[in-house]
Amino acid sequence: MKVKTILKSVGAIVLAAGILPGTAFAKPEFKLTFSTYWPTTYGYLYNPIVNFANKVKERSNGRVEIEIFHSSQLFGGKEEFGALERGDIDLASPLDTYNTGLFPELGISSMPFLWPSPTSIQKTLDAGLFDLGISQAMAKRNVKVLNVAAGGPYQFYGKGFKVRKPSDLKGKKIAVSGTAASKAMELIGAAPTSMSSSDLYIALQRGTIDATARPLLTGIGRKLYEVLDNVTLVNMSYFTTFLAINTNSWNKLPADLQKIIQEAANERSADQLKILNQYLVDAKPLFEKNGVDYYVAPESELVAFKTVVSPVYDWWKTQVPDAQKYIDFAQKNQ
Repeated sequence: MKVKTILKSVGAIVLAAGILPGTAFAKPEFKLTFSTYWPTTYGYLYNPIVNFANKVKERSNGRVEIEIFHSSQLFGGKEEFGALERGDIDLASPLDTYNTGLFPELGISSMPFLWPSPTSIQKTLDAGLFDLGISQAMAKRNVKVLNVAAGGPYQFYGKGFKVRKPSDLKGKKIAVSGTAASKAMELIGAAPTSMSSSDLYIALQRGTIDATARPLLTGIGRKLYEVLDNVTLVNMSYFTTFLAINTNSWNKLPADLQKIIQEAANERSADQLKILNQYLVDAKPLFEKNGVDYYVAPESELVAFKTVVSPVYDWWKTQVPDAQKYIDFAQKNQ
């Protein structure tokens, strides 16, 4: 399936949930600024936010208008939480892995092989994972969490080699995002290097790296299928995005508008999960059309990976005092 087809399918969902062309509204009482580093090609992340903004405008009869600035037009991914905390922006949906320095508990999503599917991690989030302390800690920094949604699972991408067992990555230069991922790759025997997703294309093209561990979203959104030839699906770890609002901006809103915004936010995670699951189905033919070997690792092969990277949990427990509480909660609620 072509990229255009994927974008067209998620675009249809946006139109279905959004505002019909020509709908007239009064001048908004509240204009809120939403900043995200996501490019519009990150469909299953970006489009649910557009849906959210459209729902708020429609249900408030135009009293609230959310203006979305994408592709780091205002702030980069690692700058979003700070901008939200200061009130430089009203809304954002920061990535958890970019904020583990402030909130180490966010690293729970990076624990290897904790969840088998996006649906399972969303069940954990819906059960109240962030309510164990993360949302409360963010509230102390002037940020109110409205909703938390599952991002896609991390897979192995390789250039010039296939990944079927841990030793296939031994000695390979692999780009990762996050400390937990680095620890996992060190245990496997690879040489991890932290790298922004925007730098992956050129790094793979030039041979600066041999591989990367990233969601399929990155492979498609950054067109990595043009510069690599293998992807192995292992669902090693995940990321989450928390839809949040500056507390001062929230408190300025009357109760009826707060209710509208919260209800629309609550629908965001289910919206994102639906688009994400379809995205994962559509990804296979897209990669294969571009000559990429698309391989789904069976459980018999995953056992070796799980065994090798299991010490990551012990390491994380030394970094996060409440680590076991989060691990237990995730295992019981998925």
